[in-house]
Amino acid sequence: MWLVVAGLCVGFFILAGRLAYLQLVRHEPLVRKYESSSLGLRGAIYDRNGDQFPMALSLPAWKVFLDPYAVKPEHNPREIAGMLAKALELNAGEIAEKLTTKGGKHFIPIAVTQNDDIYNMIHTNKLISGVGTSDIMIRRYPQGRRMSHVLGFVNAVGVGGAGIEQRYNENLRGTPGLIQSEKDVSKREIWVKRRTDIAAIPGNNVYLTLDHNIQAVVEDTIRETVEKFDAIRGWAIVQRVKTGELLALATYPDFEPEHYDAVSKELWQNYVLGTVYEPGSIMKAVTVSAFLNENLGSPRTQFDAGNGSWNYGGKILHDHATGVIDVATALKKSSNIVSAKIALKLGNERFYRYLRAFNFGSKFGIELPGEEKGLLAPPSKWSKLTPTRVAIGQGIAVTALQMVSAYNAIANDGVMMKPYLVARVVSHGGEVIRETKPERIGCPIRPQVAQQVREMLRGVTDVGGTGTRARVKGYSVGGKTGTAQKVERGHYTQDYFASFIGFLPVAKPEIIVLVTVDRPRPQHTGSYVSAPAFAKIASASARYLEIAPDLPLDEEEEEKDDEPPPMGILTDPDILNE
Repeated sequence: MWLVVAGLCVGFFILAGRLAYLQLVRHEPLVRKYESSSLGLRGAIYDRNGDQFPMALSLPAWKVFLDPYAVKPEHNPREIAGMLAKALELNAGEIAEKLTTKGGKHFIPIAVTQNDDIYNMIHTNKLISGVGTSDIMIRRYPQGRRMSHVLGFVNAVGVGGAGIEQRYNENLRGTPGLIQSEKDVSKREIWVKRRTDIAAIPGNNVYLTLDHNIQAVVEDTIRETVEKFDAIRGWAIVQRVKTGELLALATYPDFEPEHYDAVSKELWQNYVLGTVYEPGSIMKAVTVSAFLNENLGSPRTQFDAGNGSWNYGGKILHDHATGVIDVATALKKSSNIVSAKIALKLGNERFYRYLRAFNFGSKFGIELPGEEKGLLAPPSKWSKLTPTRVAIGQGIAVTALQMVSAYNAIANDGVMMKPYLVARVVSHGGEVIRETKPERIGCPIRPQVAQQVREMLRGVTDVGGTGTRARVKGYSVGGKTGTAQKVERGHYTQDYFASFIGFLPVAKPEIIVLVTVDRPRPQHTGSYVSAPAFAKIASASARYLEIAPDLPLDEEEEEKDDEPPPMGILTDPDILNE
């Protein structure tokens, strides 16, 4: 008996000593360490009008999830399912099935909510278990599809997947906050034990040069044009001449940034930057500019277009113009033969230098992913035929942005401005992190030459020119039509790129507009397909920007021919229909 009593006493003292050790010496392990992170909201994207027009913004939310293994025995899964279904507007039966089915995942997401009442119900209702929430951020695009190819999207893991969202991901993403502390046995934080308390920092905001009002007109016009002519796609740009800032940049078909995964990846591509194509006759203004800048002639210098066909280098180049005509008339009538002869007068090396000076074959470094540099072979790889075809927009591939910038130099007295679409990046506290200033990147032609070419391009929209449908009431318009055959597998097809590019007013241009439509049918010319779209965009933009008209507003315009041009069957791959 005494041995038993002694044994019990020894055991008691050992247990008491162990408890004292755990309570007094090893106290820390009994207190659970607690660490919590908070989301730093992603910065917003605004148009040029500032905070009143958010194009993309982030909001805090909670992802509601189920854990069937965490349902307490005393709780009824069907009652829990009923409460959740009513609050989240879901099917109670499906929720109950997930709560009662074990053998699968612990984390079963069922909904996303921003409702504080739902959050409080999940975490405070003593009849609910097996339900939890996790902090998330949801990205919203208040204007829907507007600027989708510029904005891009944020993917499922919170990373920008295209457009500004991708290029400025590091600027836009927020910095998460962190709390490191301890909790007692009741899972309550011991406030005096909080070691780290770092608040989340929202990401920077990005302000664009694009104007959502102009963008809306451009997107609607491109969509209508593509649908009207059963085209594959279309794109358009509006740019300020003096600064180089882009006011609109659109591609159609577009997509919903919030549902980017509902469309094919092909629709994410920004064709303004990522498509290279033979521009066709809109290249002729560049050819003429180089000719005049080299003092090889004047707008009145004459060339012989013959009877509308010219055999050179073993190929026949066809033309709508015939006889002896001057350079101004050749540009107005879009003469292929005269443009080709001008290129020969320039010579390969000199012509190539001008193409490079107009930035063909180079990227601008625009603030979007996917920019292409185009295709421009050096003169050492040119054949005898090459300069005569490059002069009319064949044998060279450009991006829409390159073409707009080339015309920007003509409109801006020979000075080429770097195109840009991000005005500034501003921190959540209002500090300007980065601000873009207009940047001059070249001067390919003299001011006098630019003025001459502008007046010649004005003739394109006058009676007898190829661009009469591009006229805008109250404004003088200078521009050029282009109808370029598409190339597939090294051969020209019977499909076309129809383009019109122009500026207004001619004397002191304020804006440039380019419209290109890919494979319009049945009509396919730039004069019939793209020129009217240009007129609609240019007219709306000029009035919105309050550009002063330079022509009498009450002047009666000559009635435009709304009948489609005659359709001919092209048999020679070198024919251009402008």
